[in-house]
Amino acid sequence: MSAKTIRFDRSKCTACCACAMACMDEKNTDVEQGERAFRQVYTEEVCRDGQVSFRFHSDSCIHCRVPACVTACEPGCLYKDTESGLVLYDTAICDGCGRCLKACRMGAISLDRHGKIQKCDGCIERQRAGKTPACVRVCPTGALYMEE
Repeated sequence: MSAKTIRFDRSKCTACCACAMACMDEKNTDVEQGERAFRQVYTEEVCRDGQVSFRFHSDSCIHCRVPACVTACEPGCLYKDTESGLVLYDTAICDGCGRCLKACRMGAISLDRHGKIQKCDGCIERQRAGKTPACVRVCPTGALYMEE
């Protein structure tokens, strides 16, 4: 499996939130229990020369080349997968210390209702099965796409 990354083209995003909904569905996110989608969508108001415009964002873990979260994770539950290039994790090893949360510059890591790490894993199981990540699959404008 070659390393593929989820990319985002801001010029195509309409902030429809389909990607966030697909993420929550794929990962069985329990919002009522305080869990959040791994993919966040938001709108930024931009003011220039008295004109207001909007930019849309769809953010998630960017699976850094040299991930600070992996370095910060003393228990070793976070790791850079050599086959896929994704930053993956093993909740069985997670002790809920939160050092990875502080180290992540994207704010892409959270703890689930059991105090264990949760973050985007690029839908690794879908990719290993030859499928597209859920967020990319449902993006109606092509703002999210896969790139090697």
